[in-house]
Amino acid sequence: MYLSRIPLDMSNRKTQIALVSPNKFHGAIEDSFDEKQKRNLWRIDALQGKMYLLLLSQAKPDLKYIANQFGKKEDCGETKEYEVLLNRIREDSIWQFRLVANPTHSIKAENGRGKVTAHTVEVFQLGWLNQQSVKKGFRVLPDTLKVTGANWKIFHKKDRKQQVRLLEVAYEGKLKVEDVEVFKDTLINGIGREKAYGMGLLTIAGSEG
Repeated sequence: MYLSRIPLDMSNRKTQIALVSPNKFHGAIEDSFDEKQKRNLWRIDALQGKMYLLLLSQAKPDLKYIANQFGKKEDCGETKEYEVLLNRIREDSIWQFRLVANPTHSIKAENGRGKVTAHTVEVFQLGWLNQQSVKKGFRVLPDTLKVTGANWKIFHKKDRKQQVRLLEVAYEGKLKVEDVEVFKDTLINGIGREKAYGMGLLTIAGSEG
């Protein structure tokens, strides 16, 4: 596994368009590998006033495909082996975390079918993550969880016929690892829906214990 971080050029018009239409980033990420990948997790992150694209992948990517479109050719970013972090995870260890996800629930229609709908109210967005944590190998520590942002992504797919509307919610807080193997799987495979469009990547830092 590899975790890559690519700085974005916010003055670039392609970058500005892709921030609203994440399928643009998805296409560039796919082009960064020699062979088609089963699934890559990625998200847009802000750090010290700069914007980055974070990418978690099974294979090592060629970052120039992303940098050429959305960053600067002279700075393609960096790639690190993810196993180093995974090997540090222990039961009951506490970590700071960040997550961008698409919290949803299913509402039954008159025909009996369920319709997937985004949680638009913060209290339900928080509740969704707490429910997810029960089956994802960790527990969010009380009074640490907060929503730091929520944005709608509205765009068309390649055929331009189908409009896509997705709610992107950013979380921060502290978590405690309760099942190491399940939690590692969560880090590798993500949380929730719409992973192709920059959601589901959970990252951790600053271990305590």
